[in-house]
Amino acid sequence: MNRILVVDDEAQILKVMKRLFSETGYEIITAENGIDALKLLGETEVDLIISDMKMPLTDGYRLLSTVKEKYPNIIRISLSGYAEETSIYRASLHNISDFIIFKPWNNEKLLHDINRIFATHSVLNSKALETLTKDAPFLEEMPENCKKLLSFIENEDEDALIAGIEQNPVLSKLLMQVANWAIYGAMPGSIRQTAIYIGMHNLKCFLHWAAMVIQASPTHAKKEDNITELLWKHAYSTNKILLFLYEAFLHKQPPEASLFTGLLHNIGLIVLLQRNPEMYKKLFHSPTDITQDLLSLEKEKYGVNHPEIGAYLLNHKDLPFPIVEAALYHHSPLDSVSINNELVICVHIAEYYAWKFILGKNYTELKEEAFEQINVSRKDFETRLERFRKKIVFV
Repeated sequence: MNRILVVDDEAQILKVMKRLFSETGYEIITAENGIDALKLLGETEVDLIISDMKMPLTDGYRLLSTVKEKYPNIIRISLSGYAEETSIYRASLHNISDFIIFKPWNNEKLLHDINRIFATHSVLNSKALETLTKDAPFLEEMPENCKKLLSFIENEDEDALIAGIEQNPVLSKLLMQVANWAIYGAMPGSIRQTAIYIGMHNLKCFLHWAAMVIQASPTHAKKEDNITELLWKHAYSTNKILLFLYEAFLHKQPPEASLFTGLLHNIGLIVLLQRNPEMYKKLFHSPTDITQDLLSLEKEKYGVNHPEIGAYLLNHKDLPFPIVEAALYHHSPLDSVSINNELVICVHIAEYYAWKFILGKNYTELKEEAFEQINVSRKDFETRLERFRKKIVFV
């Protein structure tokens, strides 16, 4: 039985939560402040913590930050009011929780979301994933330059962060490539302007992505034969189409700190490509849709597939939960296992059309119902995307 700790200084909230979970399979324990919560955690095994953000003594931000540091395997959820913008931004920047519950909440949705979070973490905690990825290059020590810049984000020092990127030719080049190739719409022309536009919470994801690019640099003499190079191009195009879909059809931005979801969604595929380049070279030279063959072959050979590996690595690197979910579920967007289902569906659509643009082939299976789920006409989307494609260059 999974145990959930609910922390809130309002006794009524604790009563409501206890009543809500009373007929579920979860065991609920409560604490009225952060100090009592930490004492409980030292004495009792807890699988998930839900903490109010605004509390006396130790607020929710400080409590969840401590839990993240001392008990990293505990799933963390924030309970917040819509007015608490500063604490929500800081929580997003430092990724102190998988999910935010806004007051007032819908009971049925909350229970459903808790079930889905546990289901996702069950996959991420697979021993097979841990074994397979223990020597993956992306889990190696991070390049010192990237590590130093991440420390500026931890200290919320935006000026030092931007100056550090400006002084590093490799990272500066990668940032401008991302701005030009992977972001929808006109972008500023300088490193500083681009960094400010992107924001610290997204620059954190950029630095992790840049470190992976550096660690997985192409080694083949001929770039046209290099599947790794092809996958990076696909990632750029997926990200651009993803942001086009959000802005042109959903009329909003992706979830906080998820600007580079398209860049990161297929990291697991690059990991397995490095393990078995011949298998992937053969598959990618196939004239037909490879998704089902690919996932089946990976399961047969490794016991896991590339979406699971990608999600595991991104979670290990402490990247935002919506990005982790997109990596894990982008081939199965209609299963409704993910909390951020809209983002998962949009990545699914974007990666399909990115393959069509790059290679002119359907390398993945498009779930037709995906468009219905986000209330977008496929015909309208394809028409406008084709017009957009003619105006810009996809790498």
